[in-house]
Order: sequence, then structure tokens, then C-alpha cells
Amino acid sequence: MATKKTQIITLVCNKGGVGRSTTAINIAWSLANKKCNVLVCDLDAQANTSSSLAKNYQEDVIEDGRHVTNLLKSYGDSATDYLVDTRNPNIKLLASTLMLDNTEGEIKSLLDLNIFKLFDHFFNRKLKSEYDFIIIDTPPQKSSILTLNALLTSNWYWYVLSAEDQWSLDARIVSDKIIQDVRKLNPKIKPLPVLMTKFVNGSSQSVEMKKVAASEFKAGVFKTTIGYSSIISKSHSNRKSIREFSSGHRVAKNYDSVAMAINRYISKVKPA
Repeated sequence: MATKKTQIITLVCNKGGVGRSTTAINIAWSLANKKCNVLVCDLDAQANTSSSLAKNYQEDVIEDGRHVTNLLKSYGDSATDYLVDTRNPNIKLLASTLMLDNTEGEIKSLLDLNIFKLFDHFFNRKLKSEYDFIIIDTPPQKSSILTLNALLTSNWYWYVLSAEDQWSLDARIVSDKIIQDVRKLNPKIKPLPVLMTKFVNGSSQSVEMKKVAASEFKAGVFKTTIGYSSIISKSHSNRKSIREFSSGHRVAKNYDSVAMAINRYISKVKPA
């Protein structure tokens, strides 16, 4: 399933609680289980993606200091030195901590680098050559220098919408403005089809949200949705991917199907 060129995908939605981190964790796991080498970059100070994926979050991230905040303060170190292992041998992690919110406000004074090319440097050609996919989880803030930088280095942006939350669709106005600005510096970035999460079968709200998104988003919507289930919160509580927590669950299979769909879509719609 591996792709020939590293595909960098940034997850976006300016509304919290849509399942962005859940998707970063589980889509990475599904891709990795298909023999892809995956790097997950967590830019959200809540660090849910990091604490769920890291093999030993306390020791490797907190105590050893291998996280994105220290990378940003390193004045030019390679991101490779800050990656940590996960419980999946095909996934590496650039982790986040609660300090990241404060760090973002200090970036301009901390770095002697072009403020809009942070990740061009950290994700250099050598590092990217080791991975089929780089998946970037972003915070829900309306204005984030880190999200902007992630998009500037990405091939793809990926809207994640909660099927039962109209506000997650309304938040698109802010995200679209950010994407417009990004395209001035990164004209090659393209959208993936929208992912609908927390989809409730038989719910008129879920059905209508998917219908509206399919008509309003240029790339449409992935046919496979992520069903609403308590298994998601249970896997979070246990700091595990859904595949680890309940390997045969339908939500784990949903993510496997979406992972396959991503690879098919990318193979057909190459970035310009």
C-alpha cells in the first residue's frame, strides 16, 4: 500500500470535538498496518494524540524532552532527534505537551528562521524519505502559526466534520480563509474528501450533513463514515488506538476502509 512519494496530510477544522485527534491516531494505525511507514506530528497542546500513541509518553516525551516544543526551541536541530517510538513499529511520533500553547506565542522570538517555513526545515528531504505518510494533527484555534506552517509544507489538507454538529460545518468559513492564504505560498496543496465522524445511522442530521458536505466541498466526502460509538472514548481512556483496544470493532474497520480510500484517491489525484 506504500506510496512512492511522501504524502503530508494536515487535518483541519476550527471546531473542537470533531474527532481530529481520534482520526490522526487511528488513520495512522490503519496505514501502518498496511505496511506504510507513518510519522504522526501532534501540534495540539492537549497532546491526546501523543499520549495515546507514544510507547512511553512520560519517559520518552516528558522526561527525555523529545517533543515539538523543544524542537522549536532548538535553533535548527533535525526533527529526527525528537521523534519517539510508538507501540506500532511502523509509526513514529513527533509529540506534543501542554507547553505547546505557550510556545506558539514565543515562536517569533525563539527562532532565527523564516516564520512561515518552520516545517520545511524540520521535515527535510532525508526525514521525509523514510515515510510514506506524515499525518499532522492540529489544534482547533482560529489562528495558529503552527497550523499555518503545517499547511504550507503539506500536499493535502483534510477536513474532519462531526456529522451531528452543525457548528463543525459552519467553522469551515475560517478554515477556508486560512487555506486561501496558504495557497498563495503553497499552490500545490489539495483537499482530500471530507471525513464525516460520529455518524449516526438513521439520523436525519447525519444524513443531511453528509449531503451538504458532499455538495459544498470540492473533493466531496469519503463514502465511508466513522460511526458514533462509545468505543472511541473507551480507547481514549485506555490510551490506545481502536484497533489495539478492540481489533474487530466496526469503527476500527471504518478507519481501515478510509485508509484504503485515501491511498486510492492520492494515486488518482496527484498534487500539481
